[in-house]
Amino acid sequence: MTTSAAVASVPTPAPTMAPGRESFWALARIEMVRLARHPLLLTGVAFGAFSTALSIQELGAGGGQDLLGLPVAALCVGVPAMIAAQRLTTAFRRAGEVVEAAPMSTVTRTGAMCTSAVVPVVMASMWLVFYYASLNRLWTTPDWMLGTLSRTDLAMILIGHTAIAATGATLLGIAAARWWRFRGAAVVLVVGVTIWTLGSIGTFSAEGVPPTWTRWVRLFTPLSGFTNPAPDGSGQDTMTGSPGWYLVWLVTLCALAGLAALLKGSEGSVRQRLVRLGAALLAVSALTYVLAASGGNSSPVRTYPDGHSVVLIK
Repeated sequence: MTTSAAVASVPTPAPTMAPGRESFWALARIEMVRLARHPLLLTGVAFGAFSTALSIQELGAGGGQDLLGLPVAALCVGVPAMIAAQRLTTAFRRAGEVVEAAPMSTVTRTGAMCTSAVVPVVMASMWLVFYYASLNRLWTTPDWMLGTLSRTDLAMILIGHTAIAATGATLLGIAAARWWRFRGAAVVLVVGVTIWTLGSIGTFSAEGVPPTWTRWVRLFTPLSGFTNPAPDGSGQDTMTGSPGWYLVWLVTLCALAGLAALLKGSEGSVRQRLVRLGAALLAVSALTYVLAASGGNSSPVRTYPDGHSVVLIK
């Protein structure tokens, strides 16, 4: 047999995943398991499941506020995931010499950590399916209880309160751990997000606040509702803003948090690309926020059980 024939007879090996990609997904699986097993996240999910079961038993006919104003997944999945991700990332960062010896860049390792957001997203989505499958109220709620919102608006608000909230919280926890090196960073993170959300909503929902301020500040939070029951219980008030664009804006916040985590430790051309991507993403985020705050109802609208609506002028 000639040499060329011998070479031709050797079977060509089947293509395999590139070593770098294989290492990335191996590390990503490890990070997902670490987050899924974290006691804080498991405790939060257990508490959320318990409180949800109680609410299902206690809810009677109810109203749209129960559908749109119940941020259980954000509180019981998102917040614990944020703290757990921050602690796990901090522990991974402290592994110093072992981490530096790994055959992959800092950006790649951080990207693998960011994939762990899949875990709380799945948990929050399961809560959504469980809650609304148990109540069967997503499609049976009377239209007037949704105010001027459509069923599509309702679905987008619910997704923002669950899957998107869980994604953003996890990525924010990772980003905070990458940039903050002081003790108590997790506490500062939780307090900051709480003040950002509840402080803005409470301050700009008070009596006497100009409607324009409410319109622009109320949606500048990672968690916001679009309906309120009328003070006298006679109807449902629909707030200003566009639920669709608000959801898109929340997605851009998630992307910015992930990008901030990747930026720490990046170098050279990779850092330049991340900075350019971040600038473009900031522009898109600003645009979607403007569309969210300026879209939808221009003034609050009250809808009554007989189906008629009136514009509220404050």
